[in-house]
Amino acid sequence: MERYRDELAAEIPEVDLWCGLDTAPLLEALARRPEGGAGGEAGSGPAVPVPRRPRPVSAYLKVSDGCDRRCAFCAIPLIKGDYETVPAEEVLRTARAQLAAGARELVLVGQDTSRWAQPGWGGMSRLLAELAALEPGPTWLRLLYLQPDGIDDTLLEALATHAVPYVDVPLQHASGAVLRRMRRSGDGAAHLALLERVRAALPGAAVRSTFITGFPGETDAEFEELEDFVREAGLAVAGVFVYDEQEGTAAAGMPGAVPHEIALERAARLGELIDREATRFWSALTGRETDVLVERGTARAKGTAVGRIALQAPDVDGRAVLTGARVRRGQLVRAVVRDALGYDVEVVASTGGP
Repeated sequence: MERYRDELAAEIPEVDLWCGLDTAPLLEALARRPEGGAGGEAGSGPAVPVPRRPRPVSAYLKVSDGCDRRCAFCAIPLIKGDYETVPAEEVLRTARAQLAAGARELVLVGQDTSRWAQPGWGGMSRLLAELAALEPGPTWLRLLYLQPDGIDDTLLEALATHAVPYVDVPLQHASGAVLRRMRRSGDGAAHLALLERVRAALPGAAVRSTFITGFPGETDAEFEELEDFVREAGLAVAGVFVYDEQEGTAAAGMPGAVPHEIALERAARLGELIDREATRFWSALTGRETDVLVERGTARAKGTAVGRIALQAPDVDGRAVLTGARVRRGQLVRAVVRDALGYDVEVVASTGGP
């Protein structure tokens, strides 16, 4: 919708408001609505109340927008333009507001968070240190979407010092030939070396990734390279996407198109393999003590609460189901992992809670 807003608006003039990635205009319009109906005219019907949202447990901080990497399959630069850094003071101001509203976890997001830097101020290492030093401080700091070539020793040291042991790195494939056609670097061996460095700096880290099947020219042998990599990588979770040609990208019209049914079959195979391999990661946590950030509390000691451990990102990963304590939303609870069910974990509080 962001790419074709003008064409859609011309074809559907009865739409009052268009908003895609930025929902602020919609929220502002709802807040301005007078007592009345959907059209905003008083007396045309009862106003629809906007429900009060609970205090956030996790809050997203945008640290950059856009991208200028020009991966062959990606339309983000066409939609959002080149990479732009959100100034440090704006990030810190937003963080203070979210923490004051009750957020316990701050999640830094952008198309390439590892690249964030502000001339004359510093890079991601300083930003993480400044965020960790805020009062009240965040319980957890998390980075999402780190491009592999941006994960250096300096960043890993900063993550080890200030953030949770969680790395979200979109590898996209493991065949060097496919990655070159995608206009990306690396191969399976380079990816495994990167993961070894990550785990040396962040022992026990959860690694999340994404992969694409059916990219133009992908052969059976190249797909098997990807499968072999997943068997060795020890990923905690990964998403699989079937290649979808995007108008205006370098891959649009590229020769060697993979039939859609083959791309779908490969995605299904890879997804099943990822699930099987990830089971080993989550099952290995059984018996370990960990912290749980509670997102839905319970009024009774014998009730069930829901939250996440540090190895689970909000919205995209599994959940931790907590028993054994009366807990409240936003509380950090020490617990022991009793079992893993897919990407979810069952945990029992180490103490009886408040």
